[in-house]
Amino acid sequence: MKLGIVSSHARMSMKRRGIPPLALETLFAYGRIEHAPHGSRVVYFSRVGKAALSKLHPPKQIDRWADMYAVLDPQNEVITVGYRTNRIRRH
Repeated sequence: MKLGIVSSHARMSMKRRGIPPLALETLFAYGRIEHAPHGSRVVYFSRVGKAALSKLHPPKQIDRWADMYAVLDPQNEVITVGYRTNRIRRH
């Protein structure tokens, strides 16, 4: 999936959580998409995505980025970005 518009809230979340733009681009290149409530979607790294990520980036970056996620609204705008602490439920 191609990275689209990033909201100001998402940019602030990235800055606050220390997530560089390259990490978000990588998430969209290798992440998995799951549907979430109210028409939104969650993008995250699955096992396959983490394996692809390990071939491209140093292990230190992989450890930091592996639990990252992004939430998209129905128009594909990134509305927030963060690190997972819970498992993402598949529907």
